[in-house]
Amino acid sequence: MNPMKVTLILIAGLNMLACSASAPVSAPADTTQLTPISTAGESIQPLVVNNALQGWLITSESTGLHWLNAGGNAISQLPGHIAQADMRVLSHASGLSMIAAIDNNTSALHVVTLTPHTGEFNTVLSVPSDIADRESVCLSQQQDALYVFSSDARGLMSQYLVSDTENRWQLLPVRQFMVGPNISSCAVIDANQTLLIAEEEVGIWHYSADPEGENTRTLDYYASAPEIESVAALSAGHYFTVATDEPVIRQRTTDLNQYAHTDWPMAKQAELKSVRVAANNAYIYLGVFDEAAGQLLTARLASGSENTPSPQPTAALPRIDTITADVQTTPVNRYGDAADDPAIWVNHDAPEASLVLGTDKKFGLNVYSLDGQLQQSLPVGRVNNVDVRYQLSTAQGKQDIAVASNRSSQTLSVFSIANSGKLSHIAELPTTLNDVYGLCTGIIDKQLNVFINDTDGRYQRYVLSFDRNTPSAELVDEFSLPSQPEGCVVDDNKNEIYMGEEARGIWRKDLTAPGVAPQLIAQVGGDVAPDIEGMGIYELDNQRYLVASSQGNNRFAVYALDNHNRLLGTFKIGLNRQAAIDGVSETDGLEVTSMPMGDTYPAGLMVVQDGRNVLPSAPQNFKLINGNKLAAFIRAYR
Repeated sequence: MNPMKVTLILIAGLNMLACSASAPVSAPADTTQLTPISTAGESIQPLVVNNALQGWLITSESTGLHWLNAGGNAISQLPGHIAQADMRVLSHASGLSMIAAIDNNTSALHVVTLTPHTGEFNTVLSVPSDIADRESVCLSQQQDALYVFSSDARGLMSQYLVSDTENRWQLLPVRQFMVGPNISSCAVIDANQTLLIAEEEVGIWHYSADPEGENTRTLDYYASAPEIESVAALSAGHYFTVATDEPVIRQRTTDLNQYAHTDWPMAKQAELKSVRVAANNAYIYLGVFDEAAGQLLTARLASGSENTPSPQPTAALPRIDTITADVQTTPVNRYGDAADDPAIWVNHDAPEASLVLGTDKKFGLNVYSLDGQLQQSLPVGRVNNVDVRYQLSTAQGKQDIAVASNRSSQTLSVFSIANSGKLSHIAELPTTLNDVYGLCTGIIDKQLNVFINDTDGRYQRYVLSFDRNTPSAELVDEFSLPSQPEGCVVDDNKNEIYMGEEARGIWRKDLTAPGVAPQLIAQVGGDVAPDIEGMGIYELDNQRYLVASSQGNNRFAVYALDNHNRLLGTFKIGLNRQAAIDGVSETDGLEVTSMPMGDTYPAGLMVVQDGRNVLPSAPQNFKLINGNKLAAFIRAYR
């Protein structure tokens, strides 16, 4: 290869997106030297550790991986046939880095560690392809977790969690989603968890890289329809693309409302096949492959100069308090919006044998043990919310009773719970609502009161009687919230009901004063986003705390009911790496109790519905969180 240097003239012409008018073009930039690399390959990626360039990683379909020092001198090689690779720093103390690479011959996914100062490669894992060739690979770092994304010939993107629990390396399947054909490359901006996918002749698609993220996308459109071959991202938020039919390097931003972008035209004709970037405080390091010349080229651009905009970070996602789930239940039968609301049945004779009841609004009511295993399934219809009360006087003696709202028949589904924990479906009691939705129960004046709402905001209050073989229900009160409610919870001791209006906030009503309208005690806003869904009351140190799911931002809000309903704060339920249990998103229903349930749950239990169940992708389920974690959060903020 010709050792002479070739030049790339960087013209800082800010081009608007195709749908907008042309922007002014600035004066030409200074000539910047692009240095050819003597080692052959198809991509070259810079590695920056502790704000310093450590070296360059080369992928070669014929010779494998090569490590070069910062000056471009060859240090080491891992033989193989590598089509694509991406890299992340695991330890800034040692520089130890992780590489995910696609084998060009077998389409296997190799996971390799690299020690930069010695050049030592170590292949820790190889995962064969199943029925489709892999076509792209990229890595993502999210707090203390490392993820691999890889698309295949079917247009299916797979996300994996890199796990090294007990020194056993694994790629744990997280989720899969369709991204379509003609995908040439991917990259992830870690700061705001944006997955970038290059689709040839179209542009760059933006997805959420968060395992719990919503599967939606936006498009950075390229009107010239180039053959986009590669996309590379800086952690600060900018990304770069190249196309084989355009001799230009394009610099973009994830803020698609900013229509101005920067194009760096080449000084000579080139067929750019790949681009890789990294940055420190002073420079942007660039590696490209010119397929026409068969050359790998590197450059160093002065970050923040007049003609080279500093890659200012996009808004990073804020760190918020995070707890983890300890157990998850067996998923419901079908994909879709199915699992909804849990209730907890405490076995007072054997607390460790307590149960979780969970609604499946496409099927019926499920019963789970505290280790998450399905114990019973009752196909009673589209039950939505469920609640439990204890030791009610019935014609058969004292019984525990569960009641659920049934959208198949606009009824109250009533169940008895035996001492063994077995549920029996004993009645369907009619309501006069048009579209039953949320439900909660309470013991008021020693009678079982059921509060059931309609999607139009109406509430009905029924008193259930069990003095005959078949239960009966009497409508005793009606009231309304301004718009759609769902979750609610009754404090039996205080004769109060707390209700969530999804779009507005939380209401309280005094149940001893039927004619008094509900009062709004907490509005959505700030850390609490619409819509408000499930809720429960947790007692700690003789104080009551209302826990509500803030579905709009995947958080849980805690209010101190005995301290003027003060919002203590919010938390999310994140990834439990050790137990391989995913985080929680789009929670509908929840339940909490402070009643001890054996040695495992001495401070009670929190159960939440998980709207996006991943690791791996599966139908929805419920997550169980040790009450100790909720108690610790409350004590930290009260």
